[in-house]
Amino acid sequence: MLERETTQLAAAVRSAVTTHRREHPDIVRQLVWVRRRDHSLKYSTDFGFANVLPERFEKDDWDWRDYQEFHESAIKTIQEYQVLLSAIGPAIEPFAHHVASASFSGLTDAELAEIVTAFGCQIEGRTLPVKVTGFISGLTIEDSPFVVSDYFTLRAPTVQDVTHQVLIDEYGDRSLPTRETWFSVIGEFINNAVNIGPAQVQFVRAIAALCLFRVGGVSASRYEMSSRHSFGQGEGILSGVSGFSRFSYQLSPSDASILGTFLSDVVSLLPDPFQLQSVMKERDIAYVRYRDALFQTGPVERVITSAIAALEALFLQAEPELTHRLAQRVSVFLRVLGTQPNASATYERVRRGYKIRSIFSHGGSLKPKDRSEAEVIMPSVVEYARECVLAFFQIETPKSSLLQQLDLAMIDPTTLSDVEASLVTVKHR
Repeated sequence: MLERETTQLAAAVRSAVTTHRREHPDIVRQLVWVRRRDHSLKYSTDFGFANVLPERFEKDDWDWRDYQEFHESAIKTIQEYQVLLSAIGPAIEPFAHHVASASFSGLTDAELAEIVTAFGCQIEGRTLPVKVTGFISGLTIEDSPFVVSDYFTLRAPTVQDVTHQVLIDEYGDRSLPTRETWFSVIGEFINNAVNIGPAQVQFVRAIAALCLFRVGGVSASRYEMSSRHSFGQGEGILSGVSGFSRFSYQLSPSDASILGTFLSDVVSLLPDPFQLQSVMKERDIAYVRYRDALFQTGPVERVITSAIAALEALFLQAEPELTHRLAQRVSVFLRVLGTQPNASATYERVRRGYKIRSIFSHGGSLKPKDRSEAEVIMPSVVEYARECVLAFFQIETPKSSLLQQLDLAMIDPTTLSDVEASLVTVKHR
């Protein structure tokens, strides 16, 4: 659609910019930049990583006043610009701006063709690759790179990852302060999307899914997005969910294919990460409470309280004998699921966890002699929450029906087949 006019406009803009720069050398400003270590990025595996010396370099820049005048007097008067403005509206403006800016620094025929193709995809609603580079904490890898799929790779950082370019003027550097970010691995995600919004959602969902693959407070408190969408305006540093977590795990090479299948199946099941405050389904509420448990700081009873709250959202309704019902249902559920075959041990840990949750929720605190017990059962209770939340995202049976099946199975073991049938859709545990 309008490919010929777009190609002609791009070529005309490049020609006009090249001629203008040659005929008016005074419009070129020499800017001084420094590439140096970004000390807000903290690589937890190696505190001394990439302590490099600053590197100074100069870069040509177009005087902004001249550019504005040139854009109005030269670019907007090109015939193809007017044709495209009438056909597609204001979307032509960032395209022309991008071509002009790139042409000022030198633009090859191949690069020009790439820009034109990307613009055609955007105005026609076709997808383009969006690359997200995340600084991830909460997991480590044995070997680098750790290739999960064609679209997802975990790797060790490079010097380029942890350095940045800073503009220097007569007043000093013009960098803005950024939040301190601790990370253990770099994640590279590529998602084909019609704009950067869906790609961002998929990336944050993938990070959330990593919290369910195993018990780990996986987060990406900083990530960078780049694509041809909006011609450079889709690039930038974004802040994500961050926070200290006492839980982490390591990935070995044998986990790669399993994790690839897991993410492919689970990511789309998770709630919109930017709408977590308005979730209504029991499994979504349980997931939020499980994440709360992962990132709780302070005494262990806080962690246990959040994990038990996740289990309550899945296994309880408005009914009496909550402690007993919760412990029974969770123990039977996980035994049938096959992840926790010792139902008696599961029952006892959930029962104790619920007691701790009640004490903490009502303003009390554990006695010193009880704190060591809480430390012991805390990892198990969080693991139960993970397994149950993950399973419920894959179960099609309504909660009320599933609870009824669990209660009947405790009375009549012959009805366990009903619970097994409900869990047949659970692929990942």
